[in-house]
Amino acid sequence: MVALRKIRIVSVVLAVVFFVTGCNLQLQVQIDVNEDGSGLVTAGVGLDPLAQDQPAFADLESILRTSDLAASGWDFEAIGRSADGREWYEASKPFLSPEDLQGVLAELTSSPKAFSGWTITSDSSRKKRVYSISGKVDLSEGFNLFTDSDLSSLLEEPPLGTSLESLEAELGQKPESTVVMRVVLNLPDTGEQSYDIALGEQRSVEATGESIHRISQIFGWVIKALLVLLGISLFMAAVNWFLDARYAKKQPPRRPAPVTSQISGVSSPSSSTSTKPETSVRLLVIDMYKVLFVQSNDPQNHLLSFIRDKGGDLDEDEIVELHRQGTLGRLSSGDFWQGVGADGEAEELDKEYIRSFDLRPGAKDFLQTMHKRSIPISVVTNDFAEWSHGLRDLYGLHGMDPWVVSAESGVRKPNPAAFEMLRKAAGVPFQSCLVIDGSGNSLDAAANLGMKTVLLSPEGESTSSTDHPIVKKFSEFTRS
Repeated sequence: MVALRKIRIVSVVLAVVFFVTGCNLQLQVQIDVNEDGSGLVTAGVGLDPLAQDQPAFADLESILRTSDLAASGWDFEAIGRSADGREWYEASKPFLSPEDLQGVLAELTSSPKAFSGWTITSDSSRKKRVYSISGKVDLSEGFNLFTDSDLSSLLEEPPLGTSLESLEAELGQKPESTVVMRVVLNLPDTGEQSYDIALGEQRSVEATGESIHRISQIFGWVIKALLVLLGISLFMAAVNWFLDARYAKKQPPRRPAPVTSQISGVSSPSSSTSTKPETSVRLLVIDMYKVLFVQSNDPQNHLLSFIRDKGGDLDEDEIVELHRQGTLGRLSSGDFWQGVGADGEAEELDKEYIRSFDLRPGAKDFLQTMHKRSIPISVVTNDFAEWSHGLRDLYGLHGMDPWVVSAESGVRKPNPAAFEMLRKAAGVPFQSCLVIDGSGNSLDAAANLGMKTVLLSPEGESTSSTDHPIVKKFSEFTRS
């Protein structure tokens, strides 16, 4: 069942299309890169007019199992017919940083070699910014790229359920020739660059583009304007000096300074006290369950409800204690599920529990805004290592670092040692950190260390008296 959960946009379509004589399939992978290094991967499949009339494609959205796509962060859309006469279906998934691109591309096929070594770089100078993207596309494994090898071995069938020789005889041509993958790269301020790669071939792909700074385009005009303004300023300064000199001669003598100003230790009433500038925020520190993700109720009640649904009947206090031991690294998630009496395999229970969480409304925009503002984000959370890293992989949050999990550090919040682990890993002093959490106890511990704090209290949830600033939704951060 693991293979069925992976996002292989074309796997099911390929298993059907070659049973329709004469049909032709166009695959496309498009990578759109933004100026800040984030972007969007769009995988599409286009059916020619002959394939569109086949009953097998009457409900292609159900065939592609769009609910599975959404659960893995992909957005499915039926585009419709394009200028080339094909009916297009696309699924897209964003990446927040260049480091996340490779992970998103790896979800497209069952082979780790199909998309490998993908990087995005940028180099900025005074006049322009140069972007570059490169990687390797390896389709040499043929149809095995889009099938589950374990399932094929179990059923003792070839990759597409029938031999390639039979398909070649039926189609009157090699099956590979009916499938072409087009890789489209779109860099900022640069036209699209596309590469057609036939099934069975491999190719290194690289594209570059540059964005001319608008300031450089008008820099010459600015220089001329500045020279004119400089001449006018010099003339006005000379006139002003002459007028000031005349005015000073007409003024009465100034009174002597107060005697108190000459006595050591006595300050003048008009003197102002200097204030120490406030330290700027260099690192955002958030809790995963109380800030980034949302569930139907309190995180602890959510876990208890999940355990009850899986047949666990252990006393609530015993469950809470087992959970505490596990988040301290003394139990694995498998030991925990067995201890609470939940029915099922540990790996499957982990995956189902992880998928019961959703990103809080506005969280994606908040993360992207902080990335654009070059404000790094880290996580400090009380959790099992299996669950925490599973959520990070599911939502592509690898750009958030350091990622401090209590099960790995052996320390739970609100113990100040949890934040000390963060400080050592990030190399950022406490006074330059802003902690966003839903727990007053954790924020109290952070504030005692000198960290800035904000309590996230969504609308509809009651809040007790607190010394921490309160926000109700992520949009309040982006506005400020």
